[in-house]
Amino acid sequence: MKIQAVLFDVDGTLINTSEYIYRAYEHSLGRHNHDLLSREKMSLLMGKSLEDTYREITGLDTVNPFMDAHREYQFENAGLAVAFPHSLRTLEGLHAKGISIGAVTTRARDTAIETLEEAELYSLIDFFIGFEDVSAPKPDPEGIKKALDFFNVHPDDAIMIGDSPVDVEAGKNAKTHTVGVTYGFHGDRIAETEPDYVVDDISEIVDIVLNFDL
Repeated sequence: MKIQAVLFDVDGTLINTSEYIYRAYEHSLGRHNHDLLSREKMSLLMGKSLEDTYREITGLDTVNPFMDAHREYQFENAGLAVAFPHSLRTLEGLHAKGISIGAVTTRARDTAIETLEEAELYSLIDFFIGFEDVSAPKPDPEGIKKALDFFNVHPDDAIMIGDSPVDVEAGKNAKTHTVGVTYGFHGDRIAETEPDYVVDDISEIVDIVLNFDL
């Protein structure tokens, strides 16, 4: 069996967006005079859609003003998002072996692409799925299935990689293989979702893909 497509989550997997995301939440909540959540508590919510996260934090049904302030901050501070040390080398290594690369994120398309471009990774991504591109975000498998259809790849020949439980769950729901990374928002807790592999550095992905045996 040979892996033909590798699908990555973006935040906490390809790029380090901790300050970019936490500061946006702090900015938005502060602007609307809402109590701030500790970053430790916020980390538990990472991976969900922005709307769902603000609903959980605020207890409100309508959270558009919070989302608008959040995105406004991120548009003005894209430089806070940086590639993890080995992300570029990993994507280049996969491309060199003819592996198709996709990105599947619950973040809005415009800001996600902007930060991937800032991190000099977007040109290496063959297919991109953002929040607006699906009717149901992760852990629903819709985004992953769209990527697999684009690549014309069977789920058995693909791996979904992410730092959040919704990433692993989405991969399982799509019947792909799964990799959880420990260096993102959820740390070692990602192992609790029982992905097929757990890695501490994104560079480990290349060996997993090229020597795949499961």
